[in-house]
Amino acid sequence: MSEFEHGLNERIDQTRAQLAVARDEGDDYLVEVLLGDLESLVELAGDNDVATGEMKQILAAETGTIPVIEEPERGSANAD
Repeated sequence: MSEFEHGLNERIDQTRAQLAVARDEGDDYLVEVLLGDLESLVELAGDNDVATGEMKQILAAETGTIPVIEEPERGSANAD
């Protein structure tokens, strides 16, 4: 795991801990801000070729959304 990926994972863990506190305190605004932060971290990972599968599962769990199944990328070997 690269240092960059390790840093992202740490940020995600910290943000999830802050989310738990914000939810316990009933701070809906802070919850929304932190969920936006999580989404940004997942996007940042994807933009930098870091595997995001587990991160997307975490985001889905935190937001309560149904995960979207992405279309597999078609390479030249699969072209018609």
